[in-house]
Amino acid sequence: MAWDAVELLKELVQIDSRNTTSLRSGAEPAVTEGPICDFVRGLLVNLGFDCAVQFAAPHRPNLIARSGRDAKRPWFAFEAHLDTVGVDGMSIDPFSARIRDGRLYGRGAADTKGSMAAMLAALSRLVRDDHAPNLIFIGACAEETGCEGIARLELDGPPIDAVVAGEPTSNRLVTAHKAHAWFQLLCRGRAAHGARPEAGENAIYRMTDAIAWLRRTVAPRLAAQTGGGLQGSTLSVNVIEGGRRLNMVPDECRAAVDVRLVPGHPPREFVQALTEEARQTLGHNVECSWLHVSPGLETDASSPLVRAFQTALNRRGMASAPEAVSYCTDAGVLAARGTDAVVFGPGSILQAHAAEEFVELEQVETAADILEDAALAYNAART
Repeated sequence: MAWDAVELLKELVQIDSRNTTSLRSGAEPAVTEGPICDFVRGLLVNLGFDCAVQFAAPHRPNLIARSGRDAKRPWFAFEAHLDTVGVDGMSIDPFSARIRDGRLYGRGAADTKGSMAAMLAALSRLVRDDHAPNLIFIGACAEETGCEGIARLELDGPPIDAVVAGEPTSNRLVTAHKAHAWFQLLCRGRAAHGARPEAGENAIYRMTDAIAWLRRTVAPRLAAQTGGGLQGSTLSVNVIEGGRRLNMVPDECRAAVDVRLVPGHPPREFVQALTEEARQTLGHNVECSWLHVSPGLETDASSPLVRAFQTALNRRGMASAPEAVSYCTDAGVLAARGTDAVVFGPGSILQAHAAEEFVELEQVETAADILEDAALAYNAART
């Protein structure tokens, strides 16, 4: 018997899976993805999937489940992250899963438990369909802190041929998104007594010169970049730290920078070139250290995966042209490993992380149908 996507969504939203602790911090999380991982694992075991749990960090599980039927068929994967953002500032009960006017409200309803519910409902049908591909479900931890969990997932066994990552795209097909990089700049100076500033070199002044150069020269250059159907890369200095005491000329100043690059502009190459240009332009050494990188996505519009989704969308008279988004997803990490990847799911990105997060239930049910049809169309095209 096929599962009902709405009932699944209610149960998923009622499970607290907040992620407010980055894996990079090494800190013990107050809430983990463990309970929702156990719940989804139990469902898939009952469907006959072989399930394995890998821990990206203590108490931070990734779930991978496989159902193979024919070695000649492709492996088609559904991926959804298990975590949500926190609930501070929410104006509704985050875990009540209340339904009103055709919408389900709660933390994660749009991002991205609506997608997960649709995927699980589709899998419950596909696993009994003789025309389905080999099936995989991936539940990743720590997506909300920079796609950390999927980056630590070890994909043993047969390679994945195609994957759809669940995110709130309003059931539109997304084939491209920006890369995301966080890095830190360090300017060094020379300490001196505050009464004799001329005896030192003020590191904060050096950093303010660097920031002015980034805003005046680098940011406009980034804004002119294009790639993957996206216009404009961005750069923003979002954290700055400098100085030790009020009566002491600072000898160090750090600035954390957030960069979002359109496809075709690799983050590491960009930052390496930027650091060297800063040294030459500013006349003093600027050191750079990486904080985090998440790859971009650019899937060819002619790929079998894209065509399979277009077949499913066209069948319903829905928009099927590939689209691009500015936010990052786990699809970028999987694509960087050589897997054909797209992003798709119910709900609006405008509701993700919102004080009153919700998803339209009709979109969730429609997404389950589209996911099922896309998997069948992909298998038909590949076998």
